[in-house]
Amino acid sequence: MRRRARPLSFADILTNIRKETMGTAAVDTFDVAGKTTIRSADGAFFHLAAPAEAGAPLAARLSQELLQRRQSAVRPRAGRERIDIKASAAEAAGLLCFLEESGVAATVVKDDAGHAPGGLLLHVAGSPAGRRVYDELPGKGTAVLRCYREGELVFIDPLAVSAEDPTGSQVLRRRLAASPAAAELKAWLDTPAASTDLDLQDTALGLVKARLLMSIAAWQQDSPALPGLRRTLWRLDTATMVATEHPVLPFPEPAILDENRQGTR
Repeated sequence: MRRRARPLSFADILTNIRKETMGTAAVDTFDVAGKTTIRSADGAFFHLAAPAEAGAPLAARLSQELLQRRQSAVRPRAGRERIDIKASAAEAAGLLCFLEESGVAATVVKDDAGHAPGGLLLHVAGSPAGRRVYDELPGKGTAVLRCYREGELVFIDPLAVSAEDPTGSQVLRRRLAASPAAAELKAWLDTPAASTDLDLQDTALGLVKARLLMSIAAWQQDSPALPGLRRTLWRLDTATMVATEHPVLPFPEPAILDENRQGTR
């Protein structure tokens, strides 16, 4: 004789919710003034009314609704799904693996390949001259997130989304204008030592990757953090692990002088 299954109690339902959402979105359940309350992984609170349904179907439905809510929050806006990576082979492979593990689809593109409009280009510049290569892309509809290393320092330029954002060239000129050793910095950037890969120890590399991921997520989701990232130069001292942020504003480029009109009034 088969034993009849015991109907799930409300406590059983809450236990199932925890189990079924494990590994996706953590769910906390507790009582507030006699009301069963659920806290989602992103900090939102919901009161669970007396359910019309019970048992496993209710647990599955609540788990699915919470999961869908979380997925919709992190899903890229339409037209912001594409992430391209331009870097050395080793750097590109490492960044691709990291982004994919973080749930961000990306593609490695060759340095000599053209770039179709749209999406975001994550560019690890291996030389000071390379930082200006993609300055025109934001004005053509492609966001650019640029990262580079100078000795023990790592920089992530402001995220350029449009032609109104600071370019790589403008970031350098702002740095030179603010530096007490502008002549020395400018001269050093022309030396071979200024051209280097993003070869960092694990802790420093983890901080850099986290900042890149945060910037990409802000762009994809159009989050409130995006305006600040478009005006902020991020700097990491890999020796001390101290990260600092520096405001960088765009400025109108000087007009090109027409040599045929020199000397006229």
